[in-house]
Amino acid sequence: MNKFLKLLAFIMALTIAVSCFASCGDTTTDEDGTSDSTSDSTDSTDSTDDEDSDSETLAAGLYIDGEAIDTENLVMLTITSDEMSGSVEVPFDEYRYMYMYLLSYYGLTDDSYWEDNEDLFETFMTIVDYYVEDNQWGAILADIYDIELTDEDYEEIDEVMQEEIDSFDSEDEFYEALEASGITYDLLERIVTQSVLCERVYLELYGGDDPLLLKSDDEIKESLQNDYVRVYHVLITSDHFADDEEYADATDEELQAAALAYAEEILAEIQASDDIEATVYEYAQDADDSGMVDNEAGYMFTTGQMVEDFENAAFALEVGELSGIVESVYGYHIIYRLEQDEYIEENWDDLKTDYISIVFNDYVDEVLANCTMTYSEYHDMLSYGCIQ
Repeated sequence: MNKFLKLLAFIMALTIAVSCFASCGDTTTDEDGTSDSTSDSTDSTDSTDDEDSDSETLAAGLYIDGEAIDTENLVMLTITSDEMSGSVEVPFDEYRYMYMYLLSYYGLTDDSYWEDNEDLFETFMTIVDYYVEDNQWGAILADIYDIELTDEDYEEIDEVMQEEIDSFDSEDEFYEALEASGITYDLLERIVTQSVLCERVYLELYGGDDPLLLKSDDEIKESLQNDYVRVYHVLITSDHFADDEEYADATDEELQAAALAYAEEILAEIQASDDIEATVYEYAQDADDSGMVDNEAGYMFTTGQMVEDFENAAFALEVGELSGIVESVYGYHIIYRLEQDEYIEENWDDLKTDYISIVFNDYVDEVLANCTMTYSEYHDMLSYGCIQ
């Protein structure tokens, strides 16, 4: 499930960050994990008086127009919706971590990059906002459906936190690593709790023994039969001949025309075959990027999963019917519609898992789309270097 994958990637990065991130600053961390970061702007500029220092090192925090902002109780994002009884708040330290994580993930930590690409910072912040918002789905759904962590969940949180400490030679080394990363014990624990809450929400709504929102098996099978198609797929990409020496000087239009002609040859051979299904399968195994090497049983999908031209053509076919040439942004497709009733029965467990993943992610996206995001007054003042 991609919602979990994104969140787990964030969690893993957070725990790994204790050895990867260097947050600049004169911070000290107490044994309870709280940070005594120096946020006074006077202290942070002392280095400008040092003739041996070319640049100042700022403490982890928020700086607007060169002035350090008190972030101890600063909420950077508040999420509400008509379905929620309360709100979800994202404090600065969590927002800062996502910002720093994405800078590192995309390799954008070099100041010189932003000096040359200042106009791209707004786009980068849009990405930061998206990930920050998307990671709150567990808390949002917990509010809507009044879901709470169990005693077992809290035990799991304690175990994870202890495992993080035990991965170091000593507690002192653990806290020193947190300090070097600009991460507090409290933030690490909150993010781990967030992950466990997401798992609890998923189990209560879709994945547990008696999930609140999941359809019955019979209803799921009916949906798989009526709302899905299964196909074999031959794809000839528009640049199929791009690496062919004969076409070394060909224009894009000439390459596209050659790919179309080749796709038409394949279609004619399939149509003339005594066993169309087997012939389509054979070509699909060899065609450009058809994906059939990893999907020998073909593609089974519902609306919204494939590019529109391909999807419309597939759903228009009857079982056992072959398409003509279908053009999409990827190239030229030949599609053969397969039966799926027996396939569903034979692959029920895997198909049910995939079905749940799709409806779960679609529902989470729908809930997030109906939420209202309210940002701190400082949000629109951000520029590269404001968050340290």
